[in-house]
Amino acid sequence: MLLSDLAKVCGMQDSWVGLISETKGVREERRPKENYVIPEMRIENISDPVTPSLILITAPAAVGKTTAAHYLSHTLRAPVVDLSTLHVGSNALEGALWKSMSPGKAGNFVEEMKAGRATLIIDALDEAEIRSGQANFQAFLRDVAETASDMSGKPAMIMLSRAESALSLTGLFKERSLQYSHYEILPFGRSQAETYLDSRMVEVYAASGKEAVHRRYLAPYEKARDKLFFLLASVISSDSSDIWEDPHVRDFLGYAPVLDVAAEFLAVDNFTTLHREFSSSETVEGTAHWHLVAQVIDHLLVREQDKFVTQFIETAEFESFRDRQLSAALYSPEEQCTRLLDYVENIPTSVQLPALLPERLREPYEVAVTAQLVNHPFLRGSRWFNVIFRDYVTARSLASVTTASNAGASIRRRLLSSEWRHSPMFAYFTHALTQVKGESVSTCHSELFGALYESFKSMCVAGDTLHFAAGRRGNRLVASYAVSSKRQNEMILAMGPLTFGSYEGNLTLTFPRELSNAELYEVPEVVLGGEGRSFKFGPSVYIACHDLLVVAKDIQVFGTGEESEMSVLLNVANLISENVKIRVESAQLHLICDDLSYPWTQYQRKLNPSRLQSDAREGSALYLELRRIVLRFKDAKKGEAALFQPFVDNLIIGENRRARTALDFLQNIGCVELRNSMYLLDLTEFAKLGISRPQLRELEMSEAVLAVTQRLVEFASEKGL
Repeated sequence: MLLSDLAKVCGMQDSWVGLISETKGVREERRPKENYVIPEMRIENISDPVTPSLILITAPAAVGKTTAAHYLSHTLRAPVVDLSTLHVGSNALEGALWKSMSPGKAGNFVEEMKAGRATLIIDALDEAEIRSGQANFQAFLRDVAETASDMSGKPAMIMLSRAESALSLTGLFKERSLQYSHYEILPFGRSQAETYLDSRMVEVYAASGKEAVHRRYLAPYEKARDKLFFLLASVISSDSSDIWEDPHVRDFLGYAPVLDVAAEFLAVDNFTTLHREFSSSETVEGTAHWHLVAQVIDHLLVREQDKFVTQFIETAEFESFRDRQLSAALYSPEEQCTRLLDYVENIPTSVQLPALLPERLREPYEVAVTAQLVNHPFLRGSRWFNVIFRDYVTARSLASVTTASNAGASIRRRLLSSEWRHSPMFAYFTHALTQVKGESVSTCHSELFGALYESFKSMCVAGDTLHFAAGRRGNRLVASYAVSSKRQNEMILAMGPLTFGSYEGNLTLTFPRELSNAELYEVPEVVLGGEGRSFKFGPSVYIACHDLLVVAKDIQVFGTGEESEMSVLLNVANLISENVKIRVESAQLHLICDDLSYPWTQYQRKLNPSRLQSDAREGSALYLELRRIVLRFKDAKKGEAALFQPFVDNLIIGENRRARTALDFLQNIGCVELRNSMYLLDLTEFAKLGISRPQLRELEMSEAVLAVTQRLVEFASEKGL
């Protein structure tokens, strides 16, 4: 049903009451709301067959309760009691009516309500709870219930509130056996969202002094609008059919604040160019729409802060303080994120209260924040509205400089635990929130690299492969993530590469569950597994690190069964493990380490550097990089193997100087050439080295291998490396 259908069952006056003052918390909306999109309603509770004395309308934050109150007031000629402007308590409702109408008019109006010929609208119930405190708020609710119990005939009161604040009210209704009906305002459907967006576009253009050109160039505008809707929906669902049929998509796209930000994004002069930009965001890095979603969510946090501050500065406690400069620091977006993680995820995080907040205001501030938090737009009850808000809050908390170090550590532990169900959103939001404008690298704690791996991995479907590379750059680690996808027998780069750098001194990588198609080089410390669970290696893993800590209870190595797949090679200085079990299926596990104990001993493969000359260790490292690069090449046409150049430069090599030296060597001797954004490996030329690819996979040492290793050392020396 629509809100207009609900209005038809309520009492409507023949004429307006006529207020003597609109400064006492009561107003009449005599002008219609322009371009109002009448929302759909869902029945939560119906008092059938008894006629309800009261109607309760609830909705999440920013869905449009106040606008609905405006519509109902104009339609029913009903006065609105705006609780956002009042301190409520016992007799507050009666007092507001008397002061606004005069005692005589107020008495007549109440009699009309009792007869079913008039309706009173009470708006902003949730805001009254913050402004007035719990005791006064409960006293006010008892008065409302008492007044409503005297009504008969048509519903005489309509109350609007966020759902969470209405719980105490519905409990009181049931306690007093008061008949009421409860409806919830739904987010906009497709046609409603399009109508609302059209109106908001007019307002955005007008604010800039421009003509609303989207109505003149309707076809290209609609094309850009629908593309934007599709990009935003892809954050939630990969289904390419009718996106509005998915209730989770509708909840997000039909949310008025989301449409408000979309209007600002769409209010351009050239919709064809905008559509082209939207389309390119899918194929380059695929992150443009994530930045847009982050902007939308930030807008909601700022809106929530403004709403809270407006009410708190009117409290008696704040009035006695009289320092308006403090208001900008209250209930900041960062503080909201910290409190939300504590409330929903039970992550122990210390909240940094505003430094200017005096001691005598701290207790009333905490009480007010507690009342506001349960009504947060990111929540449904004690759970997240959806995973979008969860992952944004988590990423923003970790990116914030106000988050204490112990709090950040607690959040990272949760992200690496078995309890956390990963989605791609966390990785994308971390990239969006930690990237400096104009820079290609986002910055975060190195412990997050493993969580980012899990997050990006969760976006992969059948035919997709996540590629991960990480290495040391000075006193930092740098990691790159990319996703390739097989479509119509052709491999394309579906996402990335996206690059992240660690903070100074963060040099440990932790992977809690699995690792495949990964290249790790010159990393001081790598930790595999967590909470004593199994750890899974997929194919094509190369780890060169100083300390390898295995905390998993067992290691499992799996392969794809393809003949050309790379094995798992661990090249470590120190291996630290205890009571670990190892199971290898399909793929091979190679471990290079000076000191090995059972059960790792059986997997040891040494390069025997003693047969080389003085630069034995460097030569071994260079040979391993050459091996890694060559085994990555995929057979193309006869006599050639190929790799996409950006994939090689950004992921296989990155900042790895030894890998770059090995590739330069292969190009120098004529084995590899760059042609049309592809690196091509001439298999005939490579065979002249006397090393076959099966020998590379098995790490078989031969005279030819030793000769190539020596040539690599000499080449690096000539280049001054």
